[in-house]
Amino acid sequence: MVSISAALIKSLNDLGLSNYEARVYAALVLYDNAEAKEIIDFLSISKPSVYEAFDRLAETGLAVKRISKPARYSAISPEMAIDLLMDKHRNAAAQALTALKKLEKEKVRTDKEDALWTIYGDANIEYKIRDLFGKAKSQINCMIGERYLPFIEKIKIRDVSLRLIVISDSPDLERKLHELFPGKNADIHVVSLKHFSVPLPFAPPEFAEAHKFMNFENILELIVDDEELLTIPPFISGSVSVLNTRNKGAILQIKMISQLNWRRLIDGEEFPFPVLPAHKKKRS
Repeated sequence: MVSISAALIKSLNDLGLSNYEARVYAALVLYDNAEAKEIIDFLSISKPSVYEAFDRLAETGLAVKRISKPARYSAISPEMAIDLLMDKHRNAAAQALTALKKLEKEKVRTDKEDALWTIYGDANIEYKIRDLFGKAKSQINCMIGERYLPFIEKIKIRDVSLRLIVISDSPDLERKLHELFPGKNADIHVVSLKHFSVPLPFAPPEFAEAHKFMNFENILELIVDDEELLTIPPFISGSVSVLNTRNKGAILQIKMISQLNWRRLIDGEEFPFPVLPAHKKKRS
């Protein structure tokens, strides 16, 4: 007789059935209809376990009990069973999301908010970027390398102030970004990687050596509502991890650097901060 695969049982487990419920339901689909003894013999599991599974399957609507002696059971169609289980998951997910969002609004702030958290892996980084974009209430300041564009392309943001710089040499990208993020509050620019190919003219001499190790294609600076920061320094390459924090000092520092970069790259200021003439410099 045909055996029931472990993969099928695992799939039914993922949909919410216990091992016994999954095995008994699958056996009923195979048998069309059966009494307990047939299922016990086929699955080689105990009588109480089979009857308990029968009761749960009947209770959830996945099996039908035929009144006879002995009682016989049949499974509803697989299509109906999957729809029923999926509806149950969707309803549970909707209820859980509502309750969790309510808890999120009552979030308890702790003294650990100054901590620097490290997030590893592209999947986790993508989730965090999408999460921050999605919950922004007033403003998003972001400078990213082109590699992160797939992470934000499908995000729907609120009507908030968006300042976005993407480091890329892809033609027509700026137009596409304006289509992705329309609105009068979106200030979007694409900056060529060549602008980062040489050290800044106003940088100290030792910066030239450090510049050799920088990978600006990998940069990520994301500040949301001046409350939370996600950043990848430009000297990290290969396997990616990001720093995430609500530390006000860290946010202010990165925001100042971001403003300097904006003035240099977008507004075209050669020196994004005042340089005193030699005769006006303060004496030490």
